[in-house]
Amino acid sequence: MSRSNLGSVERTHQAHVEAVLRDAAAERATLIPRLPAKLRESLPVDAQGLTEAIDYLAAAAGLSVSERRALLRPHATNPAVLHARVFGAEPLTRETVISSFVEGARVRADALTDLADTVGGEALGAEVRSLLVANPLPVLADRGDAIGALESAYAAQGRAAVMIAEALDAQRTSSG
Repeated sequence: MSRSNLGSVERTHQAHVEAVLRDAAAERATLIPRLPAKLRESLPVDAQGLTEAIDYLAAAAGLSVSERRALLRPHATNPAVLHARVFGAEPLTRETVISSFVEGARVRADALTDLADTVGGEALGAEVRSLLVANPLPVLADRGDAIGALESAYAAQGRAAVMIAEALDAQRTSSG
């Protein structure tokens, strides 16, 4: 069962998104130390919780299954996927790994801003865009601070997901 189906007690969207993000971080913290060093290097950050939170928020906002898939479909063309299609199981360079995570984050940033616009209109959309712009993705994958920039950008995306969840909760409260 996915984390988004846990529990029968209705809780806020914010609590749900925070739990998804927290659970994904805990799973990563448990998994990463058990991996071989080379594999750990190819997983500098983790978007599992973010992706699940985006799908949950899109469903809560009333998007259809096809609309939800369209939000994240561009993930299928990131540099790692393209590398695998061309070179098979050849090891990825650090630059390809980071570029893949950057591209995934760009896809999620677009999804989050689209969701913010859908849920909270121009005001929430602007607030989410401002947060994401304040935590930019690395431009050059070979720079020493690329991983730190990725971590900051991913954390900002988590905060953006929580902001959208809060807006959904406010709508539920005002209409209920």
